[in-house]
Amino acid sequence: MIMERQQHTILNIGPHSAPLEALLKQLNCDVETATNLRASKKLIRKKKPGLIVLNVEDTESEELAEQLLEYVRIGCQDKDMIFIVAHQPERMPDALSWIENYDIASFISLAQNKEAFNLSVIERNLKAWQRLLQINAQHKAESDLLMSVAHLHRNNNDINEVMLTFMQSLANIACATTHCRIKISNQNEGELSQVWPQQESMEQLLSSAFGLPTLPAYLARSLTEKKPQIDLLPGKETFHSVNQLLGSNLSSYLIFPIVVYDKVLELMVFFIDEQAMDSVSMRQIDVVSKSAEQLTILLERKESERRLKKQCKRLKEALIELKQTQTQLAHSEKMATVGQFAAGIAHEINNPLSSVLSNFGSMDNYLDSILNLQNLHDQFLSAVEVGNQHIGAEIKNQISDYRGQSDIDFIYDDIREIVAQSQMGLSRVSEIIKDLQSFTVPNNQHHTKLDVAAILNQSLTLLNNQNPSAISVTTNFSHTCQPTSNPGFVQQILTNLLKNAFQAIAQYNNDHPFVELSSKETDGMLLLTVKDNGPGIPLDIQEKVFDPFFTTKEVGQGSGLGLSVSYNLSKRLGGSLSLQSEPGECTSFTLALPIN
Repeated sequence: MIMERQQHTILNIGPHSAPLEALLKQLNCDVETATNLRASKKLIRKKKPGLIVLNVEDTESEELAEQLLEYVRIGCQDKDMIFIVAHQPERMPDALSWIENYDIASFISLAQNKEAFNLSVIERNLKAWQRLLQINAQHKAESDLLMSVAHLHRNNNDINEVMLTFMQSLANIACATTHCRIKISNQNEGELSQVWPQQESMEQLLSSAFGLPTLPAYLARSLTEKKPQIDLLPGKETFHSVNQLLGSNLSSYLIFPIVVYDKVLELMVFFIDEQAMDSVSMRQIDVVSKSAEQLTILLERKESERRLKKQCKRLKEALIELKQTQTQLAHSEKMATVGQFAAGIAHEINNPLSSVLSNFGSMDNYLDSILNLQNLHDQFLSAVEVGNQHIGAEIKNQISDYRGQSDIDFIYDDIREIVAQSQMGLSRVSEIIKDLQSFTVPNNQHHTKLDVAAILNQSLTLLNNQNPSAISVTTNFSHTCQPTSNPGFVQQILTNLLKNAFQAIAQYNNDHPFVELSSKETDGMLLLTVKDNGPGIPLDIQEKVFDPFFTTKEVGQGSGLGLSVSYNLSKRLGGSLSLQSEPGECTSFTLALPIN
């Protein structure tokens, strides 16, 4: 068990000895004394000393010394603690055995003529212990430095927090008295950001010593070389006020540039006291250089991750915007299609409405005849009630004459027919409006079982005016499945394909024009094919027909969006839209929809 040491504490274990106590008083150390094993263990646990002097005068003190040595070396497994055995000239322990078993550093004789020698032995061992402390401190600082870099690699902690840990570890390695961070602007000017120790006016004194924001030459050199620099301070008088505040004698500096993608973002500056320069070795400088390389790699990786996340976020936003634009585009194309066959829809609605309005004129005349007949009946009933048979007979004759003149039996039959015809006409208008509504409702994401025949009828209703030649549309359905999909999207695709087929045939002289909608199931897909025997599509433009805004029609005759939107809708349905065309013969567009 290796314990954290108190650098200036020496334990004196054993019986009281005036010569030994006088000798230890000459050292600039705290001396603690214990005369038994229990008190000795307690002091070791409390003070954690690095140097213990064992006073051996008799058998009892020798046994105490051996028990303590076994406790430290065997019980605590402490191999670093230094032991010096002090003994009387006439009582010399078994030195060889103790050195072999307990790793005793020195034996000193408490003879009067050996006081100076004994003092030098103790001081030498004390210095050895202090060197060991420094080495351990350096190793710990190096470990902390590497761990801080590893921490940055393995975790997503705040980079500034990790950099502070890294800087403190670097300060320990360099034995720095004071250190600071200088942020570098795009104009290569410096701004002091953090200073240690955090004493009053320290930041102001350092900023003045540097002459910021302009960087002095020894700092500016790190911007060009982009690697750690260690050197003597160019002028100690510049840091005279800092030395006074710290009570130190700063003589050297270490500059550690933080480089990311060949750009210095900040400088870590460490100032080293003249007395601490002996503790800085080439090994430490090598560790600092390697840490700089690793830190640069990790910071560049972090920066790449940050940029990638930012780019990913932008792409996600762009994708969302693109999807919204596609939805708007699809709806806009719908509206454009509605605009193109608006006249036909108006005609389809106007015919039944005209018939209904005409029927209302007939109904008005029939209503007058019925009301007049009803009035004669009321008069007849009044005459019967008062017993006036003469007037009653007269009115009865008028009723018979009026029924013959107005042909009331025909009116009754025609009213029924007029009501039935009006009902049929208004139902037709309702169907047209429903078809138009199902076609134009935006963002319809509802998926239901597809009725292909019903969708075809709705599309043909909307396209009635786009088929001036009254080309019959034949169907050849061989599918038995009923896939679940978006009927609004499917109707929009079929409407576009049928409209294009009608327009293509209208521009082509064909004695037997036809449009066919067929279906079949294959490989888990339902294939709906719209085929026409129009002029076909030239080979050189077949690969462009699904491009947005591509059209072969004259300006103002087409937007070039119909097939592009249909293609995108087929992808959103999990299917595809493909083309097969033989110029001069026929063209087929096939919509593939997943059955499951």
